[in-house]
Amino acid sequence: MSDVGTNVVRSLLASLDGLVSGFGGRLPLFVAAVVVMLVSWWLGQVTFSVTRKVLARTSTAGHVDLLVARFASAAVIAVGAVVALSVVGVNLAALVASLGLVGLTISLALKDVLANYVSGVMLLLQGPFKVGDTIIVEGIEGTVIDVTARSTTLRIGDGRFVHIPNMTMFGATVTNVTTAPVRRFEVSLAVPADADLVAARELVLAAVTDVTGVLVDPAADAQVGAVGAAWARVVAHGWVDTRVCSLGDVQAAALVVASRRLHEAGLAPTHRRTV
Repeated sequence: MSDVGTNVVRSLLASLDGLVSGFGGRLPLFVAAVVVMLVSWWLGQVTFSVTRKVLARTSTAGHVDLLVARFASAAVIAVGAVVALSVVGVNLAALVASLGLVGLTISLALKDVLANYVSGVMLLLQGPFKVGDTIIVEGIEGTVIDVTARSTTLRIGDGRFVHIPNMTMFGATVTNVTTAPVRRFEVSLAVPADADLVAARELVLAAVTDVTGVLVDPAADAQVGAVGAAWARVVAHGWVDTRVCSLGDVQAAALVVASRRLHEAGLAPTHRRTV
């Protein structure tokens, strides 16, 4: 029994000695690999800073310079990691095959997350909007507060923040209000069907035109939208430069002024609606 135990101990010591000897022989390679990684990390930081400075002079699209700088830095570090692994004798072909299998598994498990990141990258590169723009997406109107690789943050009219996944942003119809600051509003008022509809239309048109903030060009317009048994509907449109005036304020003022003038003319509306 003691002989068996002695042989086992000797075998373990021999294996340990071989491992230590092998590590000792490879120690310079490990040191070289660490040096390569440190250098590549430093080069990655330099690449990040230089890329941001260069793009800051040529690119005005929000976050594009940051996105490109991060990718450039990651690419440099990735190349350094490959070189470091090759220095210590890692079989790169087997490693790539293994990483491919692992990457496939992760991509299937996190496909929605990855889709949001890819969509975020595409949004940043295409630039349909930027931070500070007012946009409408999926019926939600708000100001763009932040655009990350995963989601877009909007501040809506009541002050709340809405986080919309980039996959939704990329696939939806996005209306950039800021790029077209001149916008049209509508007011709709009811008048008696037996009234002088031509005079009512002219009265509403004059009221909308006189409101402060309504543009002369494009000119306001008004028409009789529908005529029923008892009431007809007069619909007017005006244009507002939202860089100067609030669309909602001007629309509300136009509705009030038009209603008052109809009332003064004896055509007081019993139903009011704005669109």
